[in-house]
Amino acid sequence: MKKTVVALVLFWILTEIIPANAYDLVPLPAQPKGTPWPTETWPEQPTTAALEAIVDEGFDNTVVPGTRAIVVVHRGVLVAERYAPGFSVDQKFLSQSVAKSVLNTLIGVLVKDGVLDIDEPAPVAEWQEDARRRIIVANLLQMSSGLDFNEAYFNPVKSAVLPMLFGEGRKDMGQHAARSPLAHTPGTYWSYSSGTTNLLSRIVRDRVGGDRTSYLSFMRDRLFEPIGMKSAEPEFDASGTFVASSWLHATARDWARFGLFVLRGGNWEGEALLPEGWTDWSRTPLAHTSTGMYGAHFWLNIGDLETGEGRRIANGPRDAFMASGHRGQYVVMVPSKDLVIVRLGHTGYADYPRVADWLGRLINSFDDVKR
Repeated sequence: MKKTVVALVLFWILTEIIPANAYDLVPLPAQPKGTPWPTETWPEQPTTAALEAIVDEGFDNTVVPGTRAIVVVHRGVLVAERYAPGFSVDQKFLSQSVAKSVLNTLIGVLVKDGVLDIDEPAPVAEWQEDARRRIIVANLLQMSSGLDFNEAYFNPVKSAVLPMLFGEGRKDMGQHAARSPLAHTPGTYWSYSSGTTNLLSRIVRDRVGGDRTSYLSFMRDRLFEPIGMKSAEPEFDASGTFVASSWLHATARDWARFGLFVLRGGNWEGEALLPEGWTDWSRTPLAHTSTGMYGAHFWLNIGDLETGEGRRIANGPRDAFMASGHRGQYVVMVPSKDLVIVRLGHTGYADYPRVADWLGRLINSFDDVKR
């Protein structure tokens, strides 16, 4: 009964977020029959010459500066993998904001368990006596809380994120974010906020035991271990909150496991770890943003809902969605091609378009899968 209620709530939210028929989601692909799940080891096949050439470009600093690791998974099989000098298959790479999408799945686990309802007012003690009590969990996941949180990294005077990560707020980042005033009606205005993510992470902490030990056990038992993401090493603040805005370390292969898990709709080895419809809801654009750039802690490549213009990967398909982070960290999922791409590196802002163009060419080198 509980699972049915959750599914109905998600369906209602899905149909309310965006007008009917504004954008039809490409169905998520299932694991092909006969292809083993990579819980322990990845099924592999040789890299084709054509794919090898595109991977070569990914490590050419005149084309794509700063690449450190590339992993490509097609139809559940690892088809390409390479590392820059000094990096290896055992190297743990920092997530940056890719961790935000990991938090999305942890919340999905709690929703499936009936421990958290995304349509309920966010359980934030600091908000119970003012208008912020109208903010629901879904608003936080969709970066539409209406909170005034300045994500500026180059203006320390106005920035809210710098003191949260490195200054006075670093010991309890969720508390720091909770102090943000309300600037817009919840659910009507999109604004990217690492503070929102760490506030959500504090909510997760409180629902799974209230401290670092219980939070880490939850992450390992309910996500990392089931999908074989054994290298995952999260960082916590002094209050025991996972710094989900920024700091999770894992190997490139384990980031690919996470991408495949999301692409399979939260299903792994025949078990549904997330609620039915969770990934579809997470990759659905908001009605009040015409750009189709964001869902629920995942970036989207839909672009303008009518024209498709303004995609994050301009030369890539509209159904691609991704976890991405500072310095060009990417875990890209493409349902139409049953494709996961992990690109990790250290790339400056000015070169992000070059990374995106390369990603698009890599994606387009694969044919659409037959349904």
